[in-house]
Amino acid sequence: MKKMIGRWYKRTFDILLASFGILLFAPFFILFSYLIWREDKGRVFYTQIRTGRNGKEFKILKFRSMTLDSEEVATSSIRVGERQINVTRIGRLLRMTAMDELPQLINILKGDMSFVGPRPLMPCENEAIDPAIVSRRLSVRPGLAGLAQIRLDKFVSNHNKLKYDLRYIKIQNLRLDIRIIGVSIMKTLKSEWEKKLR
Repeated sequence: MKKMIGRWYKRTFDILLASFGILLFAPFFILFSYLIWREDKGRVFYTQIRTGRNGKEFKILKFRSMTLDSEEVATSSIRVGERQINVTRIGRLLRMTAMDELPQLINILKGDMSFVGPRPLMPCENEAIDPAIVSRRLSVRPGLAGLAQIRLDKFVSNHNKLKYDLRYIKIQNLRLDIRIIGVSIMKTLKSEWEKKLR
């Protein structure tokens, strides 16, 4: 019963915050959509199949940051000092500020995701993980932010990240969710500030 109430609070929190976020960032949705389309007249969103709660697959939404003729791989990243011609000009800005993930507010509102939870994996990634761990990870909605993302470096092994995912599932509560969201925002802003100082 306590777990059901906790899920209800979490889902209500997600709906309210996602709705507020979509309204707040509506001008950016319009602006970024126009700039992405204007650059090469291509599609605005990039979608990829991910595995959600109880194994249900869904299409995760992101603003497209890659050129149309490139292979859009989710694990691609912009590295300092490395020229990547497959990333668009507006795409560089979106990735550096994490604004390319803004459309995931729609995924959250639809119930595909939560603000906080384990990172949503592709079906093939789940196949490489112990089935018992996959089952526990898929007992909750995947998140836009997570405990592993705020505690570990993004280049840390998946094994260590999985430990934090399972820890979050065990101790999750609304107060922790709010803290993780706050720290995630601060880390993003700090990272962007440090890039400007280089």
